[in-house]
Amino acid sequence: MTRNRVKRRALAGEKLLGAWVFSGAPAVCETYALAGYDIVLIDAEHTPIDMAETLACVRAVEAGGGDAMVRVPSHDSGMFKRMLDAGIHSLMVPMIDTVDQAQGIIASCLYPPRGRRGYSASVARSGLYGFAEDYIDTAHEDTFLALQVESDLASRNAAAMAGLPGADCLFIGANDLAGSLGKLGRLTEPDVLASIDRAADATLKAGKVLGTIPIPGRDPLMLAERGYGIVIGECDMAAVRAGALADLARNRARFPGRR
Repeated sequence: MTRNRVKRRALAGEKLLGAWVFSGAPAVCETYALAGYDIVLIDAEHTPIDMAETLACVRAVEAGGGDAMVRVPSHDSGMFKRMLDAGIHSLMVPMIDTVDQAQGIIASCLYPPRGRRGYSASVARSGLYGFAEDYIDTAHEDTFLALQVESDLASRNAAAMAGLPGADCLFIGANDLAGSLGKLGRLTEPDVLASIDRAADATLKAGKVLGTIPIPGRDPLMLAERGYGIVIGECDMAAVRAGALADLARNRARFPGRR
């Protein structure tokens, strides 16, 4: 049985709710895990956090009893190798437009003969520093790849990408997809929704896990009803901002603030 609880649960058809961490703060990661989120997603794409900070966040999630996923910053094969060797088994990969790109990413993440991932399992965290003697035989079962559909071109290629062995999940990035249609931030436009739904339908038809973020008119509950297996909406920085603004609004009458 796979050690990757996210993969095991998602492939079994469970609905998983997640939270984004943009701060790179291990305490926040641990708090979200303790709160009970199914996935704590650490964003290494849109933040300055490095590999060591990413691993510290992953360890904090695990200390809280939770399951981490990392959104990687690029398609660099060396970066995939470092993430996987660090024992990060669930990866989200942004901006995948074509089948060729998807195939290259999958190959970078799997050992031969399934791919071309380099070997260091006997000393790396992924193989429990050599204590998991069967890791090279089971690594493909432990690795969960969520490939992001973030353009209309990717939506049109979603059926072929979802059909690839090793593509466990297609995760729709609605904002960038809208941007590819010249409608960044306009997530309720009919052609944006049609592109999203094309990718969603193709993913579900292929029997793969479907993921996304909430958008106006489609909250997590509605998305779950539509077949989405992974929904990640809560965000640490947005929550801090909202809390700060609410506190200031409550107390401004007596505390006039900076001038």
